[in-house]
Amino acid sequence: MNGRKTPVCICLTGRTISEDLSILDEQRSYVDMVELRADFLDPSEKLNIRDFPEKAGLPCILTVRRRCDGGNFTDGEGARLVMLAKALSFAKKDSKANFAYIDLEDDFHVDTLEEACRTFGTRIIRSHHYLDEVPENLDEIWENLSEEDDVIPKLAVSPPDSTELARFLQWSATLPDREKILMVMGEVGVPARILAGRLGSMLTFASVPSSGTTRAAAGQLSPQVLSSIYRSHEVDDKSDCYVLLGAKSIIGSMSPFLHSRAFRDAGKDALMVPLPSDSIKAALENMRFFGAKGAAVTVPFKEEVLPFLTFQSVDVQHIGACNTLIFRDNGLAGYNTDADGFERSALEFLNRADFRGMKVTLLGAGGAAKSVALALYRKGAECIILNRTISTARALARKYGFRWGPLDDRAMDLIAEYSDLIVQATSIGMQGGTSGDPLSFYEFDGHERVFDLIYNPGKTQVLKRAEAAGCRILNGYRMLCYQAAGQYRLWMDEEPPDSYFAV
Repeated sequence: MNGRKTPVCICLTGRTISEDLSILDEQRSYVDMVELRADFLDPSEKLNIRDFPEKAGLPCILTVRRRCDGGNFTDGEGARLVMLAKALSFAKKDSKANFAYIDLEDDFHVDTLEEACRTFGTRIIRSHHYLDEVPENLDEIWENLSEEDDVIPKLAVSPPDSTELARFLQWSATLPDREKILMVMGEVGVPARILAGRLGSMLTFASVPSSGTTRAAAGQLSPQVLSSIYRSHEVDDKSDCYVLLGAKSIIGSMSPFLHSRAFRDAGKDALMVPLPSDSIKAALENMRFFGAKGAAVTVPFKEEVLPFLTFQSVDVQHIGACNTLIFRDNGLAGYNTDADGFERSALEFLNRADFRGMKVTLLGAGGAAKSVALALYRKGAECIILNRTISTARALARKYGFRWGPLDDRAMDLIAEYSDLIVQATSIGMQGGTSGDPLSFYEFDGHERVFDLIYNPGKTQVLKRAEAAGCRILNGYRMLCYQAAGQYRLWMDEEPPDSYFAV
């Protein structure tokens, strides 16, 4: 049975009405509603608010948000009342030419204004915004917001971590079925914005920062991203959901794009959503709340998730890390497609059938390096594993009969000996992570082939330096595609579409 699609409401924060309308026109095909954030308008523009709904041509919410509530309005309440009253005055017979909604905070009650709204068909949204927390007394707050039967209660919270997100999500499931708006601000709240309908929210908000404008609230995505990556106008709250589990940096991951594109191309009623978390326990709770059927797992949870698995594939057992989850009737099954993804992309890069006769340097000994080590062993490479913590390198190397050493200038001669292929499997150089070059002490002579598992940025510092020396280089994008295709095969039990391998 199909569910309900969640309307996308674009928040317009331009300084002029014309600027707002220009942004709306660019995004019109991706949105269903408009929120005019009149608190961002220049003083002279506030006289033009009344005509906005007719020009917009979509259902409009009028909002004049105070600075203390996360908005931009700093004048007194009297000035705000006058502004709201003028915007709602002279209601026209055609309701499309009037504001469909007005957002009023729960401490702002003006009987004459609210009576005018009810008379002319403008629905009242009664809101409260918590800019840095999820309050403890959620039931009490909600009772206050929803005490009037004809208003639409709106509660926006800002969980500091995934545990607090889990508490809010579980609480939202206890609310009665009525028109309401539930918003979760900040990076942790991104999945709740994408999947707002699963919280029972009647809409989700989006915005487009451009010259002179700002996001109306932290964590808002653009309408185009909601549509193109998260399929906002194709899927509904009953569609199959898969999540990407990882730290906050996953907001910029390519995985949701790759998987959602593949789902679309294969005709699947499904999407993938990032679930940034700081706790694997909370991440799994939130994954269950959203009804996810499976997950892609990245740092720092590839090893932390192991105790929660009721089944581990052979690769997970060998590697000691998991990058793919599937919910089954008897629990959570874990798989690993990273080794195969590395193997296929590396051998394609080298134009070889295996690694036999090759001497390979592997930098790092974490979850990603463990997958690489297994692939190198299976396909016959000789390898040395270098890591800042030598004991970690030694433990991994001993599993496969490899050599090990320190990741510093003491290893220069070892790298020179094992330089047919150099695989960079640390997080050094990753966008949003530790910058730098893990091989800054080593001088390339041009014969080395260098594979950095990082794909964002496309060329890390070590790849740039290797390329300048004449080396052939490869980043981790093809590996990402191959391991993602392997995940699709596990989730769907069918061959993945070709879109995984499109540039």
